[in-house]
Amino acid sequence: MRSIALLFAIFALPAERAAAIDEFADIVKIDKLPVGDRAVAAAFRRSKAEACEIIPKSESLEIRSFRSTLTARDAARAKKQRLIPASRRSAFSVGLQIEASDRAQMPIISRGSIVDYLEENYVDIQTRVRKDLLDRKLYFHHRPLAVTAQYRGSKLTQPFEPVVSTSIRDFHSLGLFAQPGKRFYDPEELRTIVLLFRTPMLQPGTRLQNDVYEFVFIHGTTDESGTELTPHVFVTTEGRTQLSYLRELERKPLRPVACDILGKIVITDFDSSGIYPRKSATKSYRLASRQTLEIDELDAFCRSKSMTGGFGENVPAILKAIISDELR
Repeated sequence: MRSIALLFAIFALPAERAAAIDEFADIVKIDKLPVGDRAVAAAFRRSKAEACEIIPKSESLEIRSFRSTLTARDAARAKKQRLIPASRRSAFSVGLQIEASDRAQMPIISRGSIVDYLEENYVDIQTRVRKDLLDRKLYFHHRPLAVTAQYRGSKLTQPFEPVVSTSIRDFHSLGLFAQPGKRFYDPEELRTIVLLFRTPMLQPGTRLQNDVYEFVFIHGTTDESGTELTPHVFVTTEGRTQLSYLRELERKPLRPVACDILGKIVITDFDSSGIYPRKSATKSYRLASRQTLEIDELDAFCRSKSMTGGFGENVPAILKAIISDELR
């Protein structure tokens, strides 16, 4: 029925608007997760263009109204094409800390300023939320954004330190999980973002590190009014063998331990002066998890429901089942 209604809507519009009616054309869509270390690493490399976009300082922490441009990349695209308005909304917070033993290894000149910066600021990973042109239903765009915010104090975005912005750009979007190749989509099919992030992890007791890849899924739900798209955030761990359902985002964190993800990092590279850090590696991280499930359990649930394929081919359905407590 939606496809018929949309066709009528297209024919009723002026020619210039009808030509631009494919509002979902700029959204990347996937229908299965990459499997295996090599496939996952390759997917991360291919998705470099969909890395998390950095919001500069002195902007609003969120933008709840719908605007055609949210970033410099949007502004550049808007010169060539008409953009669908979107809002910018919080999804989950990331805090970073450096342990005392690792602080002692940092240059004295920059040590205090970097430690203070991490203790005073966190990163908020955000979604783009749009309204479809026909029914005004809410749905996600696939490209994530990030702001730096103070735990206490200013309600405007803060500047990114290079060591933080480098880490945040390792959050890539693989797309929205949806059946690809369809001519028409219902916005409710476009509410599951698939992110893939890379973490340089230190091997215990050494300075050796290896890249670890994990998924983040952001699934949106609405209430009866349909005026809010609430993000439910899920993160894989242990080499993508477990899935953690994070607590619901209720307010901004007031200190590092209140963040949804808290990483303990070590500075591994400095700029040409040897003073200011550029890169880091992660010693450990903690998730504010309300529930953790084995991926094997989710695959078994798929089989019990006669779903074709396992979790990797049924992500939205499984996330909905977890949200509704069907897997407890």
